[in-house]
Amino acid sequence: MSARMDTQCSTEFLREVQKLHKEKLRNDVLNSVQRSSLLGGQSAKEVILGNRYTALSASLSEEASLVEDGTWEALEVLLTEAFAAGHESLRVMLCGGAGMGKTIAVEKLIWDWAAGSCLQHYTLLLRVCVQALCMPGDSLQGVLLSTHAHLSAEALTLALQTPHKLLLVLDELDGFLLDPPPSDVLVCDLQQPAGGAVLLHSLLQGSLLPGASLLLTSREPVILETVQNIYILGFSHAQRRAYFRGFLEVGVEEVLDRCERAVGVAELWACPAFCWTLCQQAQQECVPDTLSELLCMVTHTLLQEHGVDMQTARELLAGLGKLANHCTHLDLLCCTRSDLITCGLEPFLTSPILFAFLHMVGCDVTSPDGTFSFLSPVLREFLQAVSFYVSQSEYDGGGILEEYQDLCLVFLAGLSDPVQRKLLETSAGPLGSDRLSEFHRWLMGLAAQVLPGYGKREHWRVLRLLHHAHSPALIRESVASSTWRAISYSGLQGPDCAALAFVVSCLGEMEHLNLYMSALTEEQAQKITPAVQLAKSISLSQSRVSVGVITQFGRAMSEGHVNQLDLSYCTLGDEGAQSLCTSLQLSRLHTLTLRSCALTPVCSEALSKLLCGSKLRELDLGGNELQDQGVSRLLSALGPSVCALQELRLDRCALSGACVAPLSSAMCAALSVLRMLDLSWNSLAGDSLELLSQTLQSGCCCLTTLRLFDCELTDSCCSSLAAALQSEKCCLVELDLSVNELHQSGAILICDALKAPSCSLEKLCMVRCELSDEVFSALGSVLGSGVSRLKHLAIGLNPAASAGVKHIWKALKHTHCRLQHLDLEMMELTDTCVDELCEAITANNSLTTLILKNNSLTDASVPRMIKLIQDHPIMNELNLQYNDFCEDVFDLMERFPAIKY
Repeated sequence: MSARMDTQCSTEFLREVQKLHKEKLRNDVLNSVQRSSLLGGQSAKEVILGNRYTALSASLSEEASLVEDGTWEALEVLLTEAFAAGHESLRVMLCGGAGMGKTIAVEKLIWDWAAGSCLQHYTLLLRVCVQALCMPGDSLQGVLLSTHAHLSAEALTLALQTPHKLLLVLDELDGFLLDPPPSDVLVCDLQQPAGGAVLLHSLLQGSLLPGASLLLTSREPVILETVQNIYILGFSHAQRRAYFRGFLEVGVEEVLDRCERAVGVAELWACPAFCWTLCQQAQQECVPDTLSELLCMVTHTLLQEHGVDMQTARELLAGLGKLANHCTHLDLLCCTRSDLITCGLEPFLTSPILFAFLHMVGCDVTSPDGTFSFLSPVLREFLQAVSFYVSQSEYDGGGILEEYQDLCLVFLAGLSDPVQRKLLETSAGPLGSDRLSEFHRWLMGLAAQVLPGYGKREHWRVLRLLHHAHSPALIRESVASSTWRAISYSGLQGPDCAALAFVVSCLGEMEHLNLYMSALTEEQAQKITPAVQLAKSISLSQSRVSVGVITQFGRAMSEGHVNQLDLSYCTLGDEGAQSLCTSLQLSRLHTLTLRSCALTPVCSEALSKLLCGSKLRELDLGGNELQDQGVSRLLSALGPSVCALQELRLDRCALSGACVAPLSSAMCAALSVLRMLDLSWNSLAGDSLELLSQTLQSGCCCLTTLRLFDCELTDSCCSSLAAALQSEKCCLVELDLSVNELHQSGAILICDALKAPSCSLEKLCMVRCELSDEVFSALGSVLGSGVSRLKHLAIGLNPAASAGVKHIWKALKHTHCRLQHLDLEMMELTDTCVDELCEAITANNSLTTLILKNNSLTDASVPRMIKLIQDHPIMNELNLQYNDFCEDVFDLMERFPAIKY
């Protein structure tokens, strides 16, 4: 009975202690003298009492995207789940950069607990004062008593006996977690004195006050199995809108839109403290156009509010810049009073203006133990840049790149623009003209060094700096002095899109916009629109693009300069293709590549309208399941009017011989100016080419190139093709019949046609066509006839091997042979044919390219091949790749650029 009464008394006593503690926590907020500051953020008192708290986004994953996506969760939800009733000995770290809202979130949690609205299963929420941890030789119980003077030693001792009902809060632990003490010095006694780091790690490891839960905050995560990190991501788009609405009565959307378009602002405005600064400026109707202009506005406002004259302002900014340099070079988050004095800030130690830029830990500015930090890392980089322009010390500009970090370089670029720095110069005087010129020279040199290279990130860095500098003249001079290599700009972020668009707008044109393998959003597509409008050629090959992005691009190109567009291997689908075709009808587009874009017969009419209404000359539809139906609908929709199309690729389109009839008819009507037709990798078996051959002889067809690679053709089609080749009205110059089973009978018909004086064919490909020795003999006869115009012959992968090619060697010696390019890949050629081959080529006066890839030549043939190149200077290329060479002969061949090995 006595034990039960003691327990009841203890419980009642703790209820009274809890009531007292909650009242004290609420009064701490109500009586707080902390003030909001333009750079330091809004005070917890104003946030809580003014009902201005806006929820934050966070993630349990360190890999969470900085761009808002599905990994973002509400911080309050994560905290509620982490500290749910029934969970004991929890250790949660809120980590995020300066100004991300960690402290305000913790203060709001404590206020809500004190108000009875959350975490009521904890008897007490106890702060552990970080400043008290800095004092040497105190115990955890002593630290708690000094922090919570309203609690008696008896009350605290009783509360500490049930640690699972306690939540300890440790805010701003930056620096305490860097060097953990050895495990053998950790303590377990609440009354044992120890250093702050020992006490902290004893709590984290559970040796001290086991069972208690901890809520900690730091800029960096802590890597301990006992600690769960929650990564603060700041405001989502919706949260940011809600935050701005709390300050602006009207024009919220307009302000948000202007801020989002401001150069450099969007990269930072997930940060709540940064949004606070933006809102304060917006309330004064001072919305900046750039990040640099914003910091100049803020600095000007602070200097004016504190009545600082121009000379004093210049000395202050120079000192703060030196301090920023000092912290950056030594990688310090905090600095000491002696650091301030060394940097020339001693005259400002008692001035309120200093603490408009710096945060002081402790209340006594005269104490040598006090520490100071910049109110934000962004401010530190800005002041470092300002210091470069206002400092009187000598400086070697060649070291800018090595000395300053990226954000500082951004500010150096922004401050080089007189419009952006105008307000700063109003308060602190003009920036040094020599330094401004030096930075411009450095930036131009950087552009000349980077833009001709292949480094994507380096390109983006230069483009962003040029964007921040906001000088069209500087951009034109920088880019004009270098060769801008058109590397792929896949992986573009919003700022990169804006920078690229601005630079291209200043130049007035762009030869090639390479977005290969991109994954642009509609927002990014909107930002890059000026570059799309001014580019002459655009590649989006293998990119992930939505219908919305395609619509945006199509609209831009309809008003732009683009004449070539490559969308190969983009999954456009019919909807995307229809949207694109509608937009491009009035464009200047000449070449459109839609290879493997998941198109079906559904989009055929839209493609037909594009052909009729545009200047399109080349269209690649290869690799799409258009089928006969789709091609027929496309051609029938063209009608009688002649379109400008000159090249049409329909390879791998699941076509059959049924498509040949509508194609043949169109080539005498709407497609009468067509010069190249590619039907490769379709099943055109049987006599389907009869109509096409008749069209070639009709005189109304201008086709010069016909590709029928792997079309399941047989010798039955060769008679009609041969007849066409012999016709005076046939314009064919190139014919590809590779990978078809033409056999001897069909191939000889083609060869006989080549001897006709009226045959205009110059390029013939019959790779892997089952050619016999007799066919090689016929080909040799053609080459030496003196009538044939054949200049390019590809006959690899045929079984006749060395026996058949002897006829070719003989023909090469003939004075009438005009052959310039001969491809004999994979013909099982060996060293035994080399002497005859070299003799034939030496006697030939026209051959410039010989392909002998994938044969069985060995090291023994190399000296003879080298001599051939030396004795036959007109040979531009001798391709010997993938033969049976040892590495020992590579050095010999490397001396001759014409040999590829």
